[in-house]
Amino acid sequence: MNHIIEDTMDIEEINKKYKYLLLNTMTGECEILSSDRSVSKKLKEKYQIELSHMYIKRHLLKERYILKDNILIKSIWDDLIMK
Repeated sequence: MNHIIEDTMDIEEINKKYKYLLLNTMTGECEILSSDRSVSKKLKEKYQIELSHMYIKRHLLKERYILKDNILIKSIWDDLIMK
């Protein structure tokens, strides 16, 4: 008898773990990151773009995205209401 064990996350867990999309619009390479700090760090290390984590956090509360030097930063939950 085969037993399939599914390890699933509920939407709150997914929301905590996957928050920001980072997309290189020139190459199509993308990453999903869990925090504004990790976005800031990745931008600096990989693309030599310096944006503070607080700027990213505050800007994405007001605007739907940040586009800097062909790198798109977007909250993947901005159009969903999470309680």
